[in-house]
Amino acid sequence: MVIFSHSFPVALGPGGDTREEPLSTWTHRQESSGGVAVDLFFLISGLLVTASWLRSRSMQDYFMKRVLRIYPGFIVAMGFSAALIWAFCPEFRAAVVHPVNWLLLLLRDLLLLTTDSIYYRGIFAGNPFPIMANASLWTISVEFFCYSIVLVIGLFGLFKRRFLIFLAALLGYAVYVLGLFHGISQFDECLICFLTGVTIWLWQDKIPFSKLIACGCLVFLLVTSQFRPWFSVVFPIAGGYCILWLAYEPKLILSSWAEKTDLSYGTYLYAFPVQQMLAMNATLRHPLAIFILAVPVTLLFAWLSWNLVEKRFLALKSNTRKGGSP
Repeated sequence: MVIFSHSFPVALGPGGDTREEPLSTWTHRQESSGGVAVDLFFLISGLLVTASWLRSRSMQDYFMKRVLRIYPGFIVAMGFSAALIWAFCPEFRAAVVHPVNWLLLLLRDLLLLTTDSIYYRGIFAGNPFPIMANASLWTISVEFFCYSIVLVIGLFGLFKRRFLIFLAALLGYAVYVLGLFHGISQFDECLICFLTGVTIWLWQDKIPFSKLIACGCLVFLLVTSQFRPWFSVVFPIAGGYCILWLAYEPKLILSSWAEKTDLSYGTYLYAFPVQQMLAMNATLRHPLAIFILAVPVTLLFAWLSWNLVEKRFLALKSNTRKGGSP
């Protein structure tokens, strides 16, 4: 969904994901396919990372798992993006007056999970969507910030007081909704979805598992998609319930292959630079063409990332975990 959504600005220029992208058009620019996918990712992450904390033996144990999951893949993807722009963007090379300063900026990005060094003048200057080498990576630092929230909640022992977590999530959701109705972003949607996932994990024993409720949520989403900003208002809850019903429905479980090979992170890390490389060819600058061509190439990079980087570092978690954890 993220690759599909990004194909529009990559092919058509800034704003293409809101002007032309089908889900954005259908929902009257409330949400794009990529936005929905990112929201669902943060919701699932809130659920699984909470489980990780509760199964960890210590703060250090939890923190090491999160570092091993995020940093190695991110560092290699940043290096890949940096190599691309140095090799294929002469305007960027001309813009970097002091390469040492740029290298220091890259090192800071690697440490802080930021991306300033690959959002630079001259990058893919001839493309419809210039300046950005990898527009997906901004969420990685937000994800790590969410990991820190779980850490703080755990250190203060608040997971034992799940009603307080529910109230905090409800308050954040209320502020988020007020921001939507006033046309301002007072509370980050990713954070709301993450807190929703945390709350779902803590209250799982009270949440009914029902196909009827899932269908009702889907219908509710279809109706609200036509009325701004109601789709964005209800999606963290209704959309979250639908995706979790799909994940846990026994008749739909298809996870046996994914238990051994996880291409999700690598797909997210490498899709955008692959799409930018394709867009350098003017004859390919159509959203569907970029999408169709980018998917298999991106999956290849994701497979390499999993087997050569992520899986090797995740194996180190076996020395720090007790009873298994996400």
